[in-house]
Amino acid sequence: MGIRDLIEKIWRKSDERVNTEICAGLPTAVLDSISGNELSESGEVVNIRTAMAVSAVYACVGIIAETIGQLPVRVKKGKRGGGTEPADYHPIYRLLGIRPNEWQTSQEFREMMTQHLCLTGNCYAEIIRDNKGTPRELLPLQPQHVTVEQRRNWDVNYRVQAQNGTARNLTQKDIFHLKYRTLDGYRGISPIGWQRETVGNAIAALNYSSRMLKNGGRPSGVLEIPNLLGEEAYKRLKSSWEENYSGKNAGKTAILEEGAKYSAVSMSNEDMQFIQSRQFTVEEVARIFRVPLHMIQSTEKTTSWGSGIEQMSIGFVQLSLLPWIKRWENCISKYLISESNIYVKLAVEGLMRGDMKTRYESYQKGILSGFISPNEARALEDMNPRDGGDEFFMPLNMQGNQSMEGEGKGEE
Repeated sequence: MGIRDLIEKIWRKSDERVNTEICAGLPTAVLDSISGNELSESGEVVNIRTAMAVSAVYACVGIIAETIGQLPVRVKKGKRGGGTEPADYHPIYRLLGIRPNEWQTSQEFREMMTQHLCLTGNCYAEIIRDNKGTPRELLPLQPQHVTVEQRRNWDVNYRVQAQNGTARNLTQKDIFHLKYRTLDGYRGISPIGWQRETVGNAIAALNYSSRMLKNGGRPSGVLEIPNLLGEEAYKRLKSSWEENYSGKNAGKTAILEEGAKYSAVSMSNEDMQFIQSRQFTVEEVARIFRVPLHMIQSTEKTTSWGSGIEQMSIGFVQLSLLPWIKRWENCISKYLISESNIYVKLAVEGLMRGDMKTRYESYQKGILSGFISPNEARALEDMNPRDGGDEFFMPLNMQGNQSMEGEGKGEE
């Protein structure tokens, strides 16, 4: 049996349990590929740990995960005849808005799950239900410990590997599963895995710069000796210079002897290209996650998404963040809510708000136009309602038209 056949047997065979003995004879490189330790063309291993060592990846994943984690949870109930009302009494609010399990807050849980989703394309949590089938707890699972299989009858099975080596088979009812883009419908694809070369180049550049700094950086100058040095003198001078003026001692005042002359070396074209390649790598990583450069502290090109930082931030919510939010909301409805008139929203209104002057002018127009009430505007600012604030204003021109219509009907 060839290596490809063995991998197919591990990942595709749906009627048998995965046998760990099958993996015993596989080469290390193949096992690394299965576990996510894929070797890029740059020669660097790309996995979650090495990818997160790249500051651009760390920043992009962080801004998405932290934003999702801090969004307020709104549980709504649809009313007969239209409209909605708050449903904070529903168990799903406590589960997602307060505490999903005994050791995590709602923010920590959603932040952790979103990080898994960004890096591996999948995030999983085991659903613990009470005797009535209501979800009472969400236990996060490590993506590398979960194998997803689709049976011949189209059911999806989740095989969860425990730390002690035992495994359990769980059904769709038992697992809260968020997927990134998918090619087969039941597993998400990993952004890091599919963009392995881009991330690998970033890792290679990072390691290269680290080695340069460890060795004292690029040569800042050249020592010129008027006379030919003997082998012993050459070794002594080289050792003395590296010990006293390289690495952590770089920049100290040099003391020269034997007529030695120091000549400074300016930055070469290769150095400039290396710096440009580092910046290009940041842009490439930001492109993978669709994060504006200014949000990861790269401000060289801050006008590509709009005329200002505020507009780019709104663009980030609409074009980058919204797909992640919709994945959360849809999966919550699918796995955790049985009632058809209950739904959960992750509120993004706070992220879309402009400055105070712009917000208040907008509220004023909405109230005077009659399509929002004063209390609705106060709720958007996290302010308590006031008496009489639920009344809608009617514009005078609309009142005039109505009275004229009424007078005409009376005369007839």
